[in-house]
Amino acid sequence: MARATIEKYKSFEKWKSQEVDKEFGLKRSFNFPDYLTSFLSVEPNVNESERVILEGFQKLLFRMAEAWNEFDMSIAFIGPILGMIDLQKENYRTFFNHTLKANFNGKEITGRIDCMLAKGWQIPENPIFFLQEYKQESGTNNDPMGQLLIEMYVAQHLNNEPYEPVYGCYIVGRNWFFVVLQGKEYAVSNAYNASESDLFDIVAILKKVKMLFEKKINI
Repeated sequence: MARATIEKYKSFEKWKSQEVDKEFGLKRSFNFPDYLTSFLSVEPNVNESERVILEGFQKLLFRMAEAWNEFDMSIAFIGPILGMIDLQKENYRTFFNHTLKANFNGKEITGRIDCMLAKGWQIPENPIFFLQEYKQESGTNNDPMGQLLIEMYVAQHLNNEPYEPVYGCYIVGRNWFFVVLQGKEYAVSNAYNASESDLFDIVAILKKVKMLFEKKINI
């Protein structure tokens, strides 16, 4: 007997944010709700050696942002920044280029994730933060916001915690945009320019992600 074919959604990279909203009933808040404001409320907390390193990265990004492709950006800039936050631990880590999959009403949705913070050392569990699309400043053909949003919603579904926040960030060249999904509502930050002093705020927010995740998994 032939096995029934599972109907599938399109893969993550083909979603646009409006399509995610329409398909899954999400709504964007443009009023900077408390859950976004609280997440972004940080004080830069880098020591002097970190400051020197970050200032070097600022100069590098300012010079190279228009020339780098996604792989260049991830290896030369984003990876080292994440390395400073120390997210590789015994029972959680950042997972790069891993597949995430879920079923919604009998339809499967799946795709590869650029980067996510999750429990586990080999298989990601309970992901809470996503970093999406290391895009160069010109030539982008897709919607990094849509890709990030669908990944965050799938994680919320897999975690079976519809009211717990899921955090994310999408990157376009030198600009970082942070996103929080809470229930069926989400909000997006203004751009943080990583080639300027905003980089210190970016690092502080990433450190806060680490703190929130460790609190969630009781470390």
